[in-house]
Amino acid sequence: MNPPFRPFFFLVLATFMFTWFALIVLPWINLGHLAPIKEEGTPGITPWDSSGSAHQGEKVYASNGCAYCHTQQVRPASSGADIIRGWGTATDDGDPKKEVTRRTYPRDYIWQHQVFLGTSRAGADLTNVAHRFPTAAGLYRYLYDPYVLNGHSSMPAYRFLFTMQKVRGLPSDDALVLVPADMPPAGWEIVPTAEAKSLVAYLLSLNKGYHLPDENGPVPRPSKS
Repeated sequence: MNPPFRPFFFLVLATFMFTWFALIVLPWINLGHLAPIKEEGTPGITPWDSSGSAHQGEKVYASNGCAYCHTQQVRPASSGADIIRGWGTATDDGDPKKEVTRRTYPRDYIWQHQVFLGTSRAGADLTNVAHRFPTAAGLYRYLYDPYVLNGHSSMPAYRFLFTMQKVRGLPSDDALVLVPADMPPAGWEIVPTAEAKSLVAYLLSLNKGYHLPDENGPVPRPSKS
């Protein structure tokens, strides 16, 4: 190596090492050992791990590029309008009739095999999407044709995650209930594929209503009155 290039080489190396330490090592030191919170007086822990089907749905979510338009990171009220939009609103695990609203915290991600912070807010944040769509049927319907529920949606229809099959006896329990324009021919039905089922299981697992320590726990949702 020529002597004039040595300072440049070491400068590049130092820059790389500093960046690697700041973005990889330091966050791992601070956050890499977070554990679930034990609920005092009970054998329960929070957050709970998701089902195997939900973890499989993470792969479907990733392969279809959902993170390009949807974030999973509710910013604090001082950093944006996420809370005002209701993206931080979830059902209180302790009382399903109550709502809580809070920003996202590192502990929210400890069970996720892949973390989808997202690259853009072209669509709604999905941190608590299960609060807005609490049933599989609602999510199937939206994935099949988002424009029926939101005529201004820029989300594409994911009809390839569904299949049409002949009705044999009674309709399937998970057959989609569609508007006339989308209905299949008489005697046929639209049902979700295995990929759609795992994706929806994953989306239904996104509901951060569990309790955190007092210093960063959820707070009651402000009254709408």
